[in-house]
Amino acid sequence: MNRFSTHILEDIHSCIIEGLTTTDENMKTVPLLAEVVPSIDNGLVELRPDGGMDVTWKLRSGIKWHDGHPFTSEDVEFTVDAINDPAWNPESTDGFDRIASVDTPDPLTAVVHYKEHYAPYENQFIRGTLPKHLLEGKDIEKAVEYNRNPLGTGPYRIKEWKAGEYILLEGVSDYWRGKEYPYIKQLVFKFLTNQNTRIQALRAGEVQLVGTLPWDKVPEVEKTPSTRLVKTAANSYEHFSLNEKRVPAFKDKRVRQALAYAIDRETLVKTILFDLTPVVHSPIQPMSWAFNPEVRKYPYDPNRARELLRDAGWNDKLSFTLITLAGNVVRERMAQAIQAQLKNVGIDMKIQLFDSATLGQMWFEGRFDAFMANWTMPADPEITLFFASDRTPPRGRNIGYYSNPVLDPLLYESDKTIERERRRLLLMKAQEIIAEDVPSLFLYNRVFINAIPDSLENFRGNPTNTGIFWNVHEWRFR
Repeated sequence: MNRFSTHILEDIHSCIIEGLTTTDENMKTVPLLAEVVPSIDNGLVELRPDGGMDVTWKLRSGIKWHDGHPFTSEDVEFTVDAINDPAWNPESTDGFDRIASVDTPDPLTAVVHYKEHYAPYENQFIRGTLPKHLLEGKDIEKAVEYNRNPLGTGPYRIKEWKAGEYILLEGVSDYWRGKEYPYIKQLVFKFLTNQNTRIQALRAGEVQLVGTLPWDKVPEVEKTPSTRLVKTAANSYEHFSLNEKRVPAFKDKRVRQALAYAIDRETLVKTILFDLTPVVHSPIQPMSWAFNPEVRKYPYDPNRARELLRDAGWNDKLSFTLITLAGNVVRERMAQAIQAQLKNVGIDMKIQLFDSATLGQMWFEGRFDAFMANWTMPADPEITLFFASDRTPPRGRNIGYYSNPVLDPLLYESDKTIERERRRLLLMKAQEIIAEDVPSLFLYNRVFINAIPDSLENFRGNPTNTGIFWNVHEWRFR
């Protein structure tokens, strides 16, 4: 449950642990534990002449951890130092490794000194901070008391965790927003790995909310009494990650392009996804200000796929194994359909299914040939973590071990560019290179469909990886 060690239970994390900022339903970064979002205009961001940057975070007063200890700027400093300490191996160091130091001139002020300009700084602490008073001097990797029952400042804390069955959260009686919050006093997160089981539980009234409803279940759930569907176009895309370190054939751009030509994505979206979402060709999605609609596209062309495979020397069958999530019926159908389409051009793709925790460990360790999953992105369009050659785990999420020496400086330059229009142009060019190289097979944009009770008020879907529980303290029943 350490939020920096896993993203598997992100929704539960959001109820317990709060960041300095969060993202609202319009993909806007808004203050949470910080009083304001720092910017050049409000004087809290300074671009230094030496190429570095100073970001001053003003923290809200009166915030306390759930054990009553004050939340202070020292927690911000401790979090940066812990993540950058080689003794700990967090899931990703994201932008933390670009921070030189943190000053704490007073308990409510943290000045973060970056080694370079860093455009996504607004989201630096969106996942929260670590409690210094609890973890200082401890091996965080082995801090079982915290990792199984994390301390936060959010509206809920863990009351009971029955492994493999459920986590019960209880409202915090002295939550900093006011004693009336959260309106809903208890939340139970049930672990139901099979999608059909989840739908049956919803229809039977055993659960009230099902997040990210499977698309094939929409017609069925729409008829469920006292339930309504909330659909949100997501800053998220489905893809195949191709592990170039594990499968030498994937190092050849012709092979990767052949795979793209061999998949009839338009038909798959129409038949399996009920035409609810568009095919995409880029890691930056249509709702982002940095989206490039003019990148290279790969229409279904099996003859061109075969030609590219022959040019790459694959006269015999290319064979690899795809891993993906067990129990996700739509994803399993998609994998099986793609398997048949690849077979049509002489590619033998096997499929293996695993639970989400196992999958997370496998991609982190690079133990896969190809991985079908989705990336749900933050509001900021940073893609360096996914495609820069030095951002392989744990430094980032380049789990395909892709490398392009032309792309790398472009990505890092985009991260250093604070001025939006110039940054947009850099990211547009980066998308063109990525589309040409096909390090991942981009399949389709995602739509989040959440089944919620008719009587639930103040539920506002979120298109980013912040998740639907970003404003859970406001949820109430009429």
